[in-house]
Amino acid sequence: MNKGTNFRRAAISSVYAISLSPEKKRLLMQSMYAEAHQSVGPLREEQVRELCIRLNQCYEVRYESIACAMEIILKLLGDRIATEEVLGSYRKLLSYVSSVLDRENCAKLANYMSRISSMVLESGANGGSSFPVQVMKCILVLMYRCPIVSIPDRKTILQAVRSLLDWCKTSPTLYGQCGISALVRTAISSTKALQDDVSIATELTVLAHHLLDVFLSPQSTAVHPVEVLLRLAYEQIFARLVTERCDVRCFELLLFVLYNLLKRDIYLHLKLDIVRTLADAAGGGTRRLVRLLCAAEHLRNEVLLRKTKTVLTLVLAHSLFRYEPVKRARHFKAFLALIETMINAIDLDMLAKARFLCLSIPRARLSIESICFVFAVRHLDLLEGGAGGGCNVELDYVYNLIASVNIIYYKRWKIPSFLVKHVIDGLSRFSNTRTFEKNVTEPRKKLQAILAGAAAHVYDGKRAQAIFGRLPATLHRIQWLELQPDDFGAQLIFHQQLAILQERSVLSGDETRTSLLVAMFDTQTLVRVLSMKKVTPTARLNASVLLSKRKLTGQHLHVALRRIGSSCTGAQGVPDCWTHWVRAVYGTVPVLDSATRRQLWSRLATVEPAVCTSEQRLLLVDMRASLLVAMIPETNRALAEDSQASRLEDGVGAPAALGQ
Repeated sequence: MNKGTNFRRAAISSVYAISLSPEKKRLLMQSMYAEAHQSVGPLREEQVRELCIRLNQCYEVRYESIACAMEIILKLLGDRIATEEVLGSYRKLLSYVSSVLDRENCAKLANYMSRISSMVLESGANGGSSFPVQVMKCILVLMYRCPIVSIPDRKTILQAVRSLLDWCKTSPTLYGQCGISALVRTAISSTKALQDDVSIATELTVLAHHLLDVFLSPQSTAVHPVEVLLRLAYEQIFARLVTERCDVRCFELLLFVLYNLLKRDIYLHLKLDIVRTLADAAGGGTRRLVRLLCAAEHLRNEVLLRKTKTVLTLVLAHSLFRYEPVKRARHFKAFLALIETMINAIDLDMLAKARFLCLSIPRARLSIESICFVFAVRHLDLLEGGAGGGCNVELDYVYNLIASVNIIYYKRWKIPSFLVKHVIDGLSRFSNTRTFEKNVTEPRKKLQAILAGAAAHVYDGKRAQAIFGRLPATLHRIQWLELQPDDFGAQLIFHQQLAILQERSVLSGDETRTSLLVAMFDTQTLVRVLSMKKVTPTARLNASVLLSKRKLTGQHLHVALRRIGSSCTGAQGVPDCWTHWVRAVYGTVPVLDSATRRQLWSRLATVEPAVCTSEQRLLLVDMRASLLVAMIPETNRALAEDSQASRLEDGVGAPAALGQ
C-alpha cells in the first residue's frame, strides 16, 4: 500500500488490520478524524457503521491514538446517528485506556469520558445495556490510585465521577451491579494524598452533595447503602475543617456544609448522625459542638454571626424536634420559627464567655431565652449520653438544672412548652440527689412554675400523653412521676409505663432491669396492658413475661383463665392471643387448686399443635409439664387414699368371710 491509497474508502478486513503498522494505523485514524469532522452535515447511518468498523481495527495502546479516537466518538455521538454502534466502539476503546494511564494524561482522559458520558446521558440512552458504566468506573478507580495531586486535574476527574454517578438516576440497580461504592470509597481515600485541608474538604463536599442529589433526592423509604459512604465523606470533611477552625475560610466552609445538609429534604436520622460526627470531631456532645460554632474570633464578624445563628437554629431545631409528638413538615416549620426567635434573642458571644453555664451569666444579662438555650444544649448532651461521660459533666448539668429552676421561679418566667418535657426529664433524673435537695427549696412550688408552660398536657385526658412527646420513657421518670400524684394524672403515668413495655423485649434485657420492671409494675397495670386491643406485640409479650414472674389471684386470675378459655376454643385463627395469657399464668400454676388446674389442662388440650409455631408448641409443652408436676402430689395423695380405702374394705370383708 502506497501513500496514494485512499484510506477514507478503504475496506479494511479484520485480518488485514492486524498486519497494519503503527504508522498506517495513525494515518488511518487521521483520515477517519477528517472524515468525521470535515463532512458537510451529519454522516449517513451506513457511513457511521462503516466508520465504526474501521475505527475498531485501528485502536492502539497509545495516548495520542486514544485521544484521536475519543474526538471521533464525540463527533459521532453529537450527530446521534447509529448510537449503539458508536457506543460499541467506545466500549472497545475503553479497554485500551487502562494501559496508558499516567499522571500526565489522567485528567485529559477523564475529561473525554466525562463529556461522552454526559452527552449519552442527555440523549436518553439506556445506561444499563448501552453505556459501559462498569468499565468507566474501573478506569476512574485506577486514576485515583495513581495518585493525582494536582487540584485542577482532580477537579476534572471528580467531574467524570459525577457524570458516572448520574447514570444511577436512570437505573438505581447500577449502584450495586457496577460496584459504584468502590469508586466512591476510593475517591474519598485518595484525598489523603493532598496537603491542603481546604482543598480536601472542598472536593469531598462536592462529592457528598452529588451523592445526596443522586441517591437521596428525594429520600426513598428504604435505607440506601450510600448512607455509609456519606457518613465517611462527612467525617473526613469535619476532621479537616475542625483542625483549621480558626481560619475564616475553613469556618465559612464548615457553616456552608452544615447549612446545605440540614436544609435538605432527607431523613432526620441521617442529618443528626452526620451532625453527631461533627460533634465527635469537636470532642463529643452538643455543648462542644455549640462551643465549636461559637468561636469568639468569628462571632465578631456580623456576617459570620448571622450565618452561625442560622446553622445553630437548624441544629437545635432538628435535634429537639425529634422528641416532639408531631412529625409533619408544617409543624416543623412552626417549631423552627420558635427556635429561631429564641436564638436571635441571645448573645452568643456572652454565652460562649460564660462557657454555657447559667451561673456564669451576668445577672444583668439574664433572659429566659438564654436560660432555655443553655438548658436545651445541656439536656441534649444528657439524652445523647454526653452527661454520663464523667462526674464533672454530670455535676455541671445538675448545677445548671438547679440554676434554671430557681431563676425561672424567682423571675416568674414561663418556659416554652417544647422545653417542659426536657426540664421534667432532668428533674426526674436528679431531683432526688443531695445537691439538688440542698440548693432547691420548696421544690413543689418550683415544679408548678415549670408546669405552667404546659398546663394543658399534664392532666388526665386525651392529651395527657403529649407532654413527653417522643422522649424515650425511663424507669426513673416513672418512679418520679408516681411520687407526684397531685401534679400528674394516672393516665400520664400509665402512658409512660406502656412506653417502657413497648420499647424492647424483656427477654433481651438483663436480669437487673427485669427485676426493676417486676417491682415497678403492679398486676393490675400488666393485666390492663394485656387486655388492650391497640397495643404492640412487644408490649403484650413483656406484660405476659412480667406476669409470669408473680402469682395471680382473685379477679386477675379469673380474667386470665377466662381469656385463655375464650381464646383457645374460639380464636384458633389468632395465634398470638392465647399465648400471652398462658404465659401470664405460668408462675401461678403451683398455687392453683386442683379444679382450676384440670380446667386449664382441658382448655389447653383444645389447641391444635399443627397450627402452632415452634415457639407456641414449646410454650404448650412447658405449660403442660408444669401442670403435670403440680398435679403429682394430688395424684399421689389420691392414690394413697384409694389404697387406704381398699385396705379398709379388705379388713372389713375378711371377718365376714370367716364367719361364714
